Parts: sequence; structure tokens; C-alpha cells
Amino acid sequence: MKKYLLFLLFFLFLNNNSYATENLINSISIEGIQRIDKETVISYANVSKGDVYTEEIGNKVLKSLFETNLFSNIQVSFEENILSIKIQENPTINLVKFIGNSKIKDEDLVIEILLKERSVYSRSKIKKDIERMLTLYQRAGRLSTEINPKLEMLDNNRVNLTYEITESDVAKVSDIIILGNNIFSAKKIKSIMKTKEKTLLRYLSSSDNYDPDKLEYDKQLITEFYNNNGYPEFKFTSSIAQLKTNTNNFEIILNVNEGDKFKFGELEVESKLKKIDPEYVKNILPIKKGNIFNRSLLKESIEQLKELAKLEGYSFIEIDTNLLDGSEVNEVDVKLIINEGPRVYVNKINIAGNTRTVDKVIRREIEITEGDPYNKYSINYSKDSIRALNFFSEVEINEIRTDFLDKINLEINVEEKNTGEASIGAGYSSSNAASLNLGLRENNFLGKGQKVKFDTSFSNTRTTYDVSLTEPYFNNKPLLLTTNIYSNFTDPTNVNYETEDLGFGLSSSFPISIDRYIELRYSLFTSKIKADSNATAYENALAGTDTVSSLGYTLSLDRRNSRYKPSDGFNIKLSQDLAGLGGDSYYYSNNFELNYYKRLSKRFIGAYKLQGGNINGYNDKYSPLSSNFKLGGKKLRGFKSGKIGPKLGNSYTGGQYYYLTSLETNFDLEIDAFDITTTAFIDVGSVWGLENPAYGSIDDGHEARSSIGINFNWESAIGPISIIYANIIASNRNDTTDNLYFDIGYNF
Repeated sequence: MKKYLLFLLFFLFLNNNSYATENLINSISIEGIQRIDKETVISYANVSKGDVYTEEIGNKVLKSLFETNLFSNIQVSFEENILSIKIQENPTINLVKFIGNSKIKDEDLVIEILLKERSVYSRSKIKKDIERMLTLYQRAGRLSTEINPKLEMLDNNRVNLTYEITESDVAKVSDIIILGNNIFSAKKIKSIMKTKEKTLLRYLSSSDNYDPDKLEYDKQLITEFYNNNGYPEFKFTSSIAQLKTNTNNFEIILNVNEGDKFKFGELEVESKLKKIDPEYVKNILPIKKGNIFNRSLLKESIEQLKELAKLEGYSFIEIDTNLLDGSEVNEVDVKLIINEGPRVYVNKINIAGNTRTVDKVIRREIEITEGDPYNKYSINYSKDSIRALNFFSEVEINEIRTDFLDKINLEINVEEKNTGEASIGAGYSSSNAASLNLGLRENNFLGKGQKVKFDTSFSNTRTTYDVSLTEPYFNNKPLLLTTNIYSNFTDPTNVNYETEDLGFGLSSSFPISIDRYIELRYSLFTSKIKADSNATAYENALAGTDTVSSLGYTLSLDRRNSRYKPSDGFNIKLSQDLAGLGGDSYYYSNNFELNYYKRLSKRFIGAYKLQGGNINGYNDKYSPLSSNFKLGGKKLRGFKSGKIGPKLGNSYTGGQYYYLTSLETNFDLEIDAFDITTTAFIDVGSVWGLENPAYGSIDDGHEARSSIGINFNWESAIGPISIIYANIIASNRNDTTDNLYFDIGYNF
């Protein structure tokens, strides 16, 4: 019996060995290749000589090669120990064209597609590209747009790819119907939504365009509104968007269930961190028993706890929020459990969306580097710093999990915006001629974060030019360098002389700590006064040339919670300049500036601003008129720029001393058709003092000026528009007022 078993095993061994020998891959044949190397195809096929061929291996070769998207047809066969792979390569795209698109530009469509010139054609990628372009049209409200790809075969396995686009009209929202609401009116709910009903006032707005993504966001806003006003059980029972018959207008029907109104019950805090006292936490948190339930207060409480933990040295914490039934009906008890979380580190930092700005401009604003411990404060600070560049309309930092539990990737997504600006400014007052200001600015020159500026202004008595260049990171270090050249020519019609200023400036700024900065600067300019032939003796006394060579510095302390849009904190600047290091003018000046911000409520942010300064001569010299302080324009709104204070004849000289203080708060108007923000302000200031007795007996005493008004800012389609309307409260009879001022910018 044992002999038979041994014989059977020996027979099976010989049979398997014979099968393996018959199916052994001795060589691999590749046919049909043009651009791609044979070795590359074999590598993609994941097969090699010496392998035993099976049907499963043949199927894997087919699958692996098709997944590369490089081939349109693949055949795999095996005969006489030769593995034959016949392929047909996908063509290379020679040219990509768009036909029929008038509402969306070619360059915007190119950003959305993956298949570009010199890339390999793929049907699956064509499908994805069309989906992306249709999404772009959908966001613009053109839901019925059709896109058909057309191929034109060329020689050398190349194709021209043409997208034939049939653009539809914009789908509008004609009606929004709210059902099931009893607590809040339909009008109130509609005011919360970003989607608006079509009206004549919204002709220039896109808020009445139908966008399903925006509608989902509206549902989230409405839910948050109810949750924050005592209704945690609120939900949508249905939401319908339907086209009205024979129109391109949508009717939106939202059916809601408001639920019952709840109040906060007991607050319990359980802390497993030694340095955080639960009783102290309960006293500082905004959740109070008996108040109306407000889900936003839960988020606010969690943020306060995280900030408190950071101050106590805990960078990694976990906060569990439990909502429990209260002891009374319609009451919610809140239990917060604070525990130390696991340590997490930053693995990689990826940047996406910067089509123009180079990566290093963004990376140098990031306060955290790869390998550092995860720190939410540093991430938020980095996001704020990137937004403060004012190069991007959107900045998002997403935390992406990795295969390692203790590591995350940071993905920074930005959306570029136009950083060039052509501005037109104008001023008008009933007592003074109009003035015109023109400017060209590029705040992100060549995508490297450099700033280039050219400003000029014209009036019947004045012409000015100002050209400057700023490099924010000289030699790849946080060293800001600015150089500028300017000229100012004035020839008032009501005096018998003209003035001409020509100057050059150079400054450098760098941080000395996380919230302290210093700026060093040097300037050299000449101020020339030329008397006319019919000038008076007094006017001839003013004639001459002053050459000013000055050196100065500015110390800054910045404790604001945001450099982009501060809502809390303050910043202080102290500046001093000394003239006399060359030239023939000898004086020193001091300046002080304070800006304080405080959130007054959820909607309102208050600001108090104060600045002041003095300038005095030394070495038996007086400071020249050209160096005096001047107010007006955007510094003391409601008064003409430079035309308040001491006056020689019909010319304003400025003064040795000045101060300016302002109280401001945002005062947003609910004008849904336009993106308008407003600021209500009260300005109080004065400029006075002339130390040179040669100027004669003129009124150079202190007298406060003040105004109250509103500053409108509209981010319009063509660019930013600013309108200032000010009502004068107090002024001097010699002042020139300017109640209405507007500034128009065109972005490019």
C-alpha cells in the first residue's frame, strides 16, 4: 500500500512540474507601441519572465494596463511560452478648444479640466472634465447647459479636442414658499437665506440664481437660526425645487417642523486636567440655567475652554458635549467632559489652488512646520496671516487623516483673486473745485508678493505723483524693504507763489518678537517755493529751497486677535524722526497711534482709534512748512484733504501739533441685492501751531473739528467702491469741508 501512495505522489509531482514547464513565460512580446517604451509597458503589466501563466494573471495584466488610461485597446494571449501583449495607445492631445461659450471665459474652463495640451487622451477623464465644467455652469445658475466633446484625428496618433458648449439661460428663483412655520414668519426665514427671490432690484445681483448647493447651505443656516433661538428639535420635513411651467424659473418649497422651545438646565463640568477648575469654568462660560437654549453658546463654550487650556499649557485636549433631559419639561442639561487628547503631529503641508502665487509666499506665512506638534492656535493664526495678504478670496485649512494615528496632513486650499487695481477717486464740495485721483497698484507682482504702486492726483491747483516698490521678504527673510519716489506741485490761483516738492524714501521693517515690529527709514526731499513777479513782501519772504534729510523709526506692538479683520485687542505704534543728517533743515517729530477693537455683540464690532504728534525745530532752526502735519480726507472725514488749520493768505500750512480720534462700529444694512458693508463713525481732530514768527500774526491756535457720518463699502463686480458721507459737527470758518467723497477701483 505504501508503494502505491509513493508512486501516486511521484506521478502528481511530475505532472505539475510538466504543467509549470509548459506554462512558463519565457519571453514577453509587446506590439503596437509608439511613444511608450517596452520596459514601461511590462512594468505597468506587473509581469515578468519566469512567471507561470494563468488566466488569472492574464486578467490582471489587462486590468493593470487599462488602469493607466494610456491605452484604448489591449489584447493578451499566451502561446508556446510567449506572452503577447498587443496594445493601441491613446492619442496625445494636440489642441483643446471651446466653442459656444460666451458667459464663461476659456481660461476659467481650462482651470477645471485635467486633459490639456500634450496630455494623453482618456474617455474617463473626458467625462470627469465635462462634469467639472457643468458644475461651474451650475454655480452660475445655467443648469441646462450641454457640453459635447468632438475629436479631430491627426497624424502621429494626435487629436484636437473641441468642446461644443450650448449655454442655457440663468435659472432664477421666482418664489420661496415656507410651510409649517408658526414661530417665525416666512419673511424672517427668507432674510436668513442666501438664495433670494427674483426682483427688479436684483438685476445686477446673482443672489436670485438657483443653485442646489446654495440651497443646501440655506437649509443649514435656517437650522442654525432655530437651534440658536431655543428650538433644538427643528428639522426640514421636505424641500422641493421645481421648474415652473414654460419658464426658466424655479419655485422652492420648504416644509419645516419647528418643534418645542427649550431652555438651558443645569451645567455640569467634569475636568480631568489638574490645572482647570470645573467651578471656575462654570462661572466663565455663557451657558446659564433658565436662558433660552442656544446651540451657538455650546460652540462658544468649547472655544473658550480650548483657549483656556492653551493658556494652561494643554495643546491637545478633548471635550465631550452631552445634552441630557432636564429636571423640568423642555429643559436641556449640559455636561462637558474635559480630557487630555492624544498627541498629534503635522506630517505634510500641501497647498492647492494657487494658480498665480508661488508656494513660498504662502508657506512663509504658516506658523507651523512639518514635524511640529499639532496646534490649533498656530493653524488659525496661519490662516489669518494668509488672508491678511489680501491675495485670495477664500482660504481654507483642512486637516486630513493619514495612515498613522498620531499624524495628520494639512491641506491649504486658496482661491486667487485679482490683486491689481486701477483706482479712480474724486472729491467734491460746494466751496471748492473737484479733484481727481488716479492709481495703478499690483499687490502681488509676478505672484511673489511684491507690491508696486503708482498714484497721481490732479486738480486745478495741484499735481502729485507717487511711485513705490515693496519687497516683503528680502533675501527670503522676514525683512520688508520699500522704496518710493514722489513729487508734488501746487500753484494756487489765489496766492502769488508756487511750490514744488521732490523726494526719495527708503524703509525697512522686520519683527523683533511674535507681536513686536520695528521699521527703520530714511528720506531725502527738497521743497522749493517760487514767488511770482507780483508777489507781496510777505510772499517773497516765503520763497526759497529747503533740503530735508531725515532718519526715523517706528516701534509697533500688535495684540489684535486678527490682522485681517480684528474684533478684539489693540495695536500701538510709536514713531520718531530726526532731520539734520545732511540738508539745511533741522527738526524732530514724534507720532503716536493706538487702535483698540472690542466685540460689542454678535453683529457689532466697536473700534476706538487715536493718533497724535508734534514737530519742532532745533539748532536755532524752524521746521519747514512742507514737514508740518496735515489733516482732512480719510484722516478726519468730512474735511478736504490738507485744508484745515493755520492758513497763510489762501494757503493751508498744516501745523506743528495734531491729534485725531475716532469711534467706529460696523452698521450693516440688509440690502440683499448688493454686497454692501457700512461703518458708522465719529471723528474728532485738530492741527495747530506755527513756531516761526516770520509767518506773521495768523490764527494757529487749537480748535477741535468733528464730524459724524457713514462709510459705505461695496465689493462690486468691477471692483471695490467706497463712498463716505460726513456731516460736520464743528469746524473753523477757514476750513474747507468735503461732505461727500467716493473712490472707485477696477480690479484686474
